[in-house]
Amino acid sequence: MNNIKIAWQGKHFGEEPPLIPAGGIFFTGCNLRCVFCQNWQISQENLGKFYSIEELVEIMLELQNAGAVNIDLVTPTIWYKQIKQALINAKSRGLTIPIVWNSNGYEKVEILKEMAGLVDIYLPDFKYSNNDLALKYSGIKNYVEVATEAIKEMLGQVVPPQRDPDSRRETLKIESGVARKGVIVRHMVLPNNLANSFGVLQKLAEIGLSIHVSLMNQYFPLHNAKNFSELIRVVSEEEFKQVYEYLQELGFVNGWVQGEKSQENLIPDFNKINPFE
Repeated sequence: MNNIKIAWQGKHFGEEPPLIPAGGIFFTGCNLRCVFCQNWQISQENLGKFYSIEELVEIMLELQNAGAVNIDLVTPTIWYKQIKQALINAKSRGLTIPIVWNSNGYEKVEILKEMAGLVDIYLPDFKYSNNDLALKYSGIKNYVEVATEAIKEMLGQVVPPQRDPDSRRETLKIESGVARKGVIVRHMVLPNNLANSFGVLQKLAEIGLSIHVSLMNQYFPLHNAKNFSELIRVVSEEEFKQVYEYLQELGFVNGWVQGEKSQENLIPDFNKINPFE
């Protein structure tokens, strides 16, 4: 099938600072079934409509013309074949802004290799350091191993090899405040799951302390989170502080920490025409 299902597209201001205004394209569907999914309307209830590959090309070019600093492909994995062709076509027609692959981190290396040379910035989640937790909350058995290898592949594609073994690699290239190439790894802290967050940061530290980490504090109990007693509240100030302090103790120096905001206000409603206005 050459069609691709999209829930929303437009300029998006909810990403990390060097990625905004992003040219957001939110694709329908997901290869995870997270019980707390904040975009559950599109990931699990299939909200959206079908577009042809050439219509996707037009969307990308329109976003570039509208002043977006990148094309932000949100949950693109299950549509990678169509997206790959659309990117090839769009680049041949003048698409020059960076391509962001914004995913849940559960990616086959083989799929990522298909996107090599087409994607400029990888923006994966690293959700879990415990496979039992991944099975409980997202319905998959091997998240930790798959996400770890995926992030290594992403870094290998878009980050130059380290010449000086005593220096840190530049894992995100930023020019005039705009990200051009590299990797940002996101982790959203869950309530009552500090050990999971500590483990995620440990595993990222093993990959490289120069990685740009985006530590997120926007959890809100949505979708099926009500069925899990440990997930029915937001993250406490003390919980988030402990994770942030551990990140610092490990020696990470690059990235962003999400400040205290109303978590509920960070949740887009995809039934609205433009949920980000």
